[in-house]
Amino acid sequence: MAMDCRNEAATSRLVGSMIIAGFFGTKPSDPGFQQILADLEGGLIGGIIILGRNVGARQDLEEMIKRISECKCTTIPFIAIDDEGGSVERIGKNIGFDETPSAAAVAGGSIRSARNTYGLLARKLSSLHFNTNLAPVVDLNSNPSNPIIGQRQRSYGNDADTVVTYATAFIVEHRRKRILTVLKHFPGHGSSTTDSHAGVADVTSTWSPAELKPFKRLIAAGLADAIMVGHLANSNRWGNIATQNGAHAIDRLLRRELRYDGVIMTDDLAMKATLDAKQPSAAAVAAVKAGADLIIFTRLSDEDQTSDVGREINRALTAAACSQEIRANALQRSAARVRELKSRWTQHHRERHH
Repeated sequence: MAMDCRNEAATSRLVGSMIIAGFFGTKPSDPGFQQILADLEGGLIGGIIILGRNVGARQDLEEMIKRISECKCTTIPFIAIDDEGGSVERIGKNIGFDETPSAAAVAGGSIRSARNTYGLLARKLSSLHFNTNLAPVVDLNSNPSNPIIGQRQRSYGNDADTVVTYATAFIVEHRRKRILTVLKHFPGHGSSTTDSHAGVADVTSTWSPAELKPFKRLIAAGLADAIMVGHLANSNRWGNIATQNGAHAIDRLLRRELRYDGVIMTDDLAMKATLDAKQPSAAAVAAVKAGADLIIFTRLSDEDQTSDVGREINRALTAAACSQEIRANALQRSAARVRELKSRWTQHHRERHH
């Protein structure tokens, strides 16, 4: 089935629902914020991600998120943050909130204490109108000296039971506040010896099938709202970078072997792992061709703080859909999965705002 590009606007809206973009700015008056709000309202993107670089004064942050949650958008946007606790926490003492301990610290305590910790985290995010938390990390801590997972205390442990138990507490507490969670980093980042922010993490010689267990069990328990795929390569099991076409982490491992039919998102495509090899627009197209339903892009390059990320990436995906490089039925399936995921909190949102 070919995409009818006589209606390019409809195609642009369809791919727009599959893009979560970052921006530069800490205040509602900043040009980067004005731009991303316009992109949301124009249907060029379907959500935003708040990073450390966007957190200035609490009042400014609250006002920006309020404007996004009340935007004149056709669907409620993803308002996302990655707040795992520990070394990956954007909102803590810096703006007058409590800190959340790291996954490793939480796993050192009781489940009851974990529920309490994550109940507080979910309440904090909910009070700021976030509706998506890009966490928990369900990577096994199979290499404690791993610079991005083990050394930063981001894993609950090196066995699936521990990881699943504490990740469940995280997810359940967020669901109470209608906040979507995202399991990461499929197919498993815990054994890597490198950081995918700095380059491709090749886990060919270190990865083991045991790393799929937490994902498999949480999917089976109905606890996978969405799953984030990392920029991980394994020439034996899925090929090159998992978020790029030609690799089979998504279509074979996650869809077929683990029978997951929910939303699959990429880790930030602005990381060195993908951008060293490709132009931003090409990396986005390759991710959708690999099977991603949602792509995260926080900036187009390290130096560039002014470009319109949403518009650029939307344009690239729309062109690829119109030239049939991306199959229309794949796009429609992805957009439908995203709609279904958003519908989980749409009703709640309407009740809260009317």
